[in-house]
Amino acid sequence: MLSSTGTKTLPSLTGLRFLLAACVLMAHALSGSALFSQKLQAPLSIATVPLATSAVSGFFVLSGFVLAWSYRPGERARSFWRRRFWKIYPNHALGWLLGALFFAVTTAPSPMAADGSATVLGGVAELFLVKVWAPAQQVFNGFNDPSWSVCCEAFFYLLFPALIPAACRLTPAGLRRTWLALAGAIAVFPAVALELGGRVLPGWPLPLNTLWFAYVFPPVRLTEFMLGIVTARLVQAERWPRLNMPTRIGALVTVLAATPFLPIPYSLGAGYGVPFSLIIAGLALQDIHGRSHLLARPAVVALGEASYALYIVHFPLLMSARQAIGVHHRFAPLNGVLFAVGLMVAAQAVALLVHRHYEHPIQARFARDIHAVPSGRPEYSTAPVSD
Repeated sequence: MLSSTGTKTLPSLTGLRFLLAACVLMAHALSGSALFSQKLQAPLSIATVPLATSAVSGFFVLSGFVLAWSYRPGERARSFWRRRFWKIYPNHALGWLLGALFFAVTTAPSPMAADGSATVLGGVAELFLVKVWAPAQQVFNGFNDPSWSVCCEAFFYLLFPALIPAACRLTPAGLRRTWLALAGAIAVFPAVALELGGRVLPGWPLPLNTLWFAYVFPPVRLTEFMLGIVTARLVQAERWPRLNMPTRIGALVTVLAATPFLPIPYSLGAGYGVPFSLIIAGLALQDIHGRSHLLARPAVVALGEASYALYIVHFPLLMSARQAIGVHHRFAPLNGVLFAVGLMVAAQAVALLVHRHYEHPIQARFARDIHAVPSGRPEYSTAPVSD
């Protein structure tokens, strides 16, 4: 019989969301914005892009974990879907509108889009959360690039009412076998992606089909979400191995250090889900046993609560700032770093305002369902931040 540890609040996981969001924001501000000369831009990309792609993987695992953690047996699928819609779609619509306005009033291409352009077809597909389902550039490019991960999350949410009862029926031994199978699938998919080939995108050192399958194809990324579900159930069953935090962080650092020596698809998400499941489970256990640390502090938790708003608004803000100074302008190293830091601070400030005055009031009005979540089991906002 699984224990009911899922009733315990997990503030460290909310704080972790801020840390993951900061990695994505830093990557887009320093490398995606093309602020520096090519001589400096290349090593910056090598240093920051893996942090951002690993953060995306961390959010997919975290999403599955917290939804499984707060799951109440017998909850109706319609109730779950309604609450998920009101948690992710209003912000998504805001980001879509900001991106659409950017492309409507500017004539120069965005330096951060895959080919520097956006199409009406891509914008429509993005608005309806389906732009990741076809490896076609005119669909793949939307108005707010990072929304691809929200499209993936929409697919995860669609399947969750079927996935979680199946996970709840597994014995601890079955959960362990499922965890290992998912970890194996995560490692195999990039090798499959290498065989797809296809046209090479401008500015990308790999074919579009390979990028699409390894990075944004929802059924592939579903494995990380499912890994989070199974990890949560193992923690609730008190069958998760007790590893110290240096060991868990060391596993992630090892994977990050290894990715430059592997084929490029392995830097787009593969392998990151496994160490992140170790970290997320460890943070949950710390909260359960009253040993929360930095990530559970109120200020960090508050930033974590605004992380989805940050994910939504930061890209249009960065694009707008880049256009304002000129897309071909290049900074000296120190000036560029200071400019990027200023953009990051401004994006965070805007995100806090959006969360407080737009996201939170909408959720308070429409996303709560007293019949779906029991007293003492708080609901978490699990929408991702993304590269």
